Amino acid sequence: MNSMVQAGSMGVPFVAVRGLMGTDILKNRPDLQVITNPFHPEEKVVVAQPIRPDVAVFHALKADRWGNTLTPGLRDDLMMARAARRVVVTAEEIRDKELTIRDGVDNTFLPAIDVDVVVHVPWGAHPCACGLLYNLDDAHLREYIEAAQEEKKFKNYLERYVGGVKNHQEYLQRVGVINPLRAKKINV
Repeated sequence: MNSMVQAGSMGVPFVAVRGLMGTDILKNRPDLQVITNPFHPEEKVVVAQPIRPDVAVFHALKADRWGNTLTPGLRDDLMMARAARRVVVTAEEIRDKELTIRDGVDNTFLPAIDVDVVVHVPWGAHPCACGLLYNLDDAHLREYIEAAQEEKKFKNYLERYVGGVKNHQEYLQRVGVINPLRAKKINV
């Protein structure tokens, strides 16, 4: 899968992948084909179609108003951004001062040329963690996992936290992040 996204980021028509020859995966994946290796005709190789998502969404520690972005940790975000047709960044903070690759020592830098839209969304990773800014909200994740076990409970969960709130601010109030006692509990 990672090599398919990488192929999408490079704009190539396909990529050769190892380790799938002879597996059942080939029977169920039309995006994988077996061809003759053009350099060694005695060998068959599996090639994969590139993945080019219509939209990639990243949550960032910070971004500047031009689109330069720092996402937490060292990850494949740049490759995924370059594979996508459109890139949306939600960010904890938006700065007026330009960010550079030097600002992201232990984080991933996305240059503005690879970002289409930046939106200011504090606590936008909730209930997941966002670098060192805040930790996982274990209590909320447990609630989510329990709700996901039954269709009726999951519908209620979605109504309470997704369809039943006007905006992200109301979601944060509902999950208790804006409540100072709860926020302190999850290491703000």
